[in-house]
Amino acid sequence: MFNTRNALNALWFTLACVVIFGCFILKNQVHDLENELAKINRNIASDMRNIHVLKAEWGRLNTPARLRKLAQEHISLNNLRAEQIINYSALPFENESSSVTVAVSDSKDLKQLVKTQR
Repeated sequence: MFNTRNALNALWFTLACVVIFGCFILKNQVHDLENELAKINRNIASDMRNIHVLKAEWGRLNTPARLRKLAQEHISLNNLRAEQIINYSALPFENESSSVTVAVSDSKDLKQLVKTQR
């Protein structure tokens, strides 16, 4: 009987040590996961601040007045003349048999080209 009691005590002591050790490991894992969650939340907050700043910068950079000024400085476009506008039906297509490619110098030539293409 004395031997069985010692064996049971040793078993309960071992079981208690295993449970305590398991709780210790579980506590450390939870602590590590909480630290990781806090780090992720800080990164999310930082990214949201950066997105807010980028949206503000985009709004400033995309203003029509600024874009117009940059276009005038860097793109040399001439104003559109009325002679440069033609109908869609006047455009030559690759699959048409009578497509004519002609450089038009004035409005009379353009009118003749449109008539011949129809």
